[in-house]
Parts: sequence; C-alpha cells; structure tokens
Amino acid sequence: MPVTIETLGPCKKRLRVELTAERVALTRAEVLREIKQAASIPGFRAGKAPEPLVEKRYKAEIDSEVHKHLIPEAYREAITEHKLHVVGPPHVEEVKGETGQGLVFTAVVDTAPDFKLPEYKGIALKKKETPVKDEDVTQALTHLRDQGAAFEEVTGRGIQNGDFAVVTYSAVVDGKPLSELSPEAKTLGENKDFWLLVQPDSFLPKFCDQLLGATPGEKRQVLVDFPADFPQAPLAGKKATYFVDVTGLREKKLPELNDEFAKKNGAETVAKLQESVHKYLEHERKNEAESDLRNQVVNHLLGKVEFELPESLVQAETRHVVYDLVRENTMRGATKEQLAEKKDEIFGFAQQTARERLKSSFILEAIAEAEKITVAPKDVDERIAQMAVRYRVTPQRMRAQLEEKDSLGEIEEQLLIGKALDFLVANATVEVVA
Repeated sequence: MPVTIETLGPCKKRLRVELTAERVALTRAEVLREIKQAASIPGFRAGKAPEPLVEKRYKAEIDSEVHKHLIPEAYREAITEHKLHVVGPPHVEEVKGETGQGLVFTAVVDTAPDFKLPEYKGIALKKKETPVKDEDVTQALTHLRDQGAAFEEVTGRGIQNGDFAVVTYSAVVDGKPLSELSPEAKTLGENKDFWLLVQPDSFLPKFCDQLLGATPGEKRQVLVDFPADFPQAPLAGKKATYFVDVTGLREKKLPELNDEFAKKNGAETVAKLQESVHKYLEHERKNEAESDLRNQVVNHLLGKVEFELPESLVQAETRHVVYDLVRENTMRGATKEQLAEKKDEIFGFAQQTARERLKSSFILEAIAEAEKITVAPKDVDERIAQMAVRYRVTPQRMRAQLEEKDSLGEIEEQLLIGKALDFLVANATVEVVA
C-alpha cells in the first residue's frame, strides 16, 4: 500500500494513502451485499433486487460505507507500517476515487514530539522532614472542635469582636441604592439575616468596628469607603452608607476536649484521639514530602529538554485547565464579571500549565519506555477499586462508566507516569533537610 508522508511541522504530518482498485472492489462488493439484503425497491422483495439496480439506486450510501470501512483500516495500517506515534484523531482532508478505480485519501495527523532524553538518574533532590510537634496536634484538635462548634444566643451585652452578628442591611451610594450602581454586587447592596463574623476589616473596611456595642434590635448607620482597587469597579473609590438592623447575636462555643468528644470522633479517650491525630499528621507530612520530591523531579526534567508540542493537544489541555480554574474560582465565590475581567490572565496561566503537563507527560512516558516500565491489568483493577470506593459504586459499575467515557487509557497513562516518577525518585540523590 503506497504511503507518502509530508512533514508539515515538528509535530504535524500529512499522509497520502493509495488503495488499489482490487481492494476497493472487494470491499464494495461486501457493502453492496449487505445493503442489498435490506434494500427497498418497488417490484422486488427485500434482498431479491438485481445488484446493478441496487448499486445505481444506493450509490451514495455504498460510497459512504466503503469509505467508512476502508479509510480507518488503511489509516491504521499506514501509521503502524511507518511507526508513527500519532496523538489525537486524524483530519481527513481529501478523498478521491470513482467506481471501478482505486481510492486515494490524505489525512493530517499530530505526532508525538521527537527529542533526546536528558540524564535522568541521580537527580539531586531535597527532602523536607518536619516532625509533628505537640502544638501541631493541639492546633489540629482545635480545628476539629471548631467543626463541631455551637452558636449560642447572647443576651445582656453588645457586640464584641469574635461574635457572630445577625444583620439585615441595605446601602446607598451617591443617594442611589448600591444594587443599582453595581447590579452584580447585589449581596453587597442588601442582605437579610446575614451572619457576620465581627473582627477588624471583616466583610468591608471598618464595617465591623462601627457595630461594636450594638445590641439585638438596634439600628445603626455604617459608613464605608471602598478602596480605589476594589474588585467591583463601579464601587471603587466610592463612599457608601449602610443602614443596618442587628437582628441577633451569637457566640461561638467549642465543645470541650474530653472523652465524650473523643468518642464522637472515633476514639475511646482524649489520649487515643491525640495519638490518632498525631499519626494522621505524620501520614500527611510524609505524603507532602513525597509529592514535593515528585514535583522537584518534574521541574528538573522540564528544565533539561526543549521540544515542540502538538498544538491540538495543547488546545485541548488548555480548555480542561480553564474549565477547572473557572469551576474552582466559582466555588470560592468569584462572579462571572470578575472571571471575565481576568479571562486573559486565566487563559495565559492555563496555556502555560497545559504545556508543562504535556511536556512532562511525554518525557516521563519516554523514560518509562526506556526503562521497560509497564502497567499491569491488576494495577488498573486496583485503581478502579479505589475510585469505586471514593464514588460509592461497585468496581464493575466504575469500570463500565470509564469504558463509556473511553477513559481507561487515561487511567493507564496516569499509572504509568506515577510508576516512572517512583522510579526516578528511587534512583535520585536525596538530601534530607529540616
């Protein structure tokens, strides 16, 4: 099968594939027989119409099916024969061929970059070892108690720093409701039964300071000077008057650190809970140290080799990163307007991240190939079982979902890269630092 390969760029090639008339005729005859069985032609029962009549009536459908059969098949043969490492689907540009003749098609493909591996054994790494101290355990237990805190109603005194004031407010700027000046900042303009943690510079500049001493049922006017660099541009540099009704006052009370609290958190006693938290912190710091070693390996490799990347992969990966960034920032409370203002910054960061991810993946996969590192079926089964526990489904259902999304290949790639990183860390020169 004649194949002509034209290099269009570092990671892009055009294939011209020629199929003989004989091969096309054999495939066409098979397709014709299949279509004949279901062909509906007046005057003939299904499957009994003469083939020339079927071919004349269904020529477009036959041509289409022949192409669907032959082009993918010939494409796979071409890239296998010429040992092309293709990434992503091909873009078929042109198909030529008449009935009774051969078939010629051209396809543009993205290929993996060609590069020389740098020296990857003996990479100098620094491993941080930070022992878990008593104060670390105390801080973790305080955080755990904080999660189980109660908010008790306060009477007989005014608002103090550290309280939670329940307030209803509305604001005006230049004599107009703030929500009219900046509709996207509606919750800054008015809110009902809003729980406000009272502490210096919480919520808005000097807002909480002007509520100190207020009691439930009291009304106050609060003056706010929005800074010149305030995120909501219509409010930047403006002065606002807030009309505030204090409707409630709560004080945060942490549960006592006793055996009862320990039992609620899976331990028999406070001592057992402290021991459990200590082990958990040790485990977390060990994972952080190992993750840091892997990051050092990746950064080292990225700085040691340069090559072009397939733009189609860069674009696809950039879209994924942008999606993740937008989702994370939205969960943190960013508005559509804020995201729109930073779209260029987000896109630039996403593209850089995408390039680094792809580059490191190509390098690590090449190292895995050089060192004959492979992923066994049991490795994939174990990862699927872990994912099934996380998503609360059976391993069988988890595998079925991955197969539906054609994502098993991604799982294998992640495992291969992980094994390559483990190999590199095991063969590195590691210096332990405090």
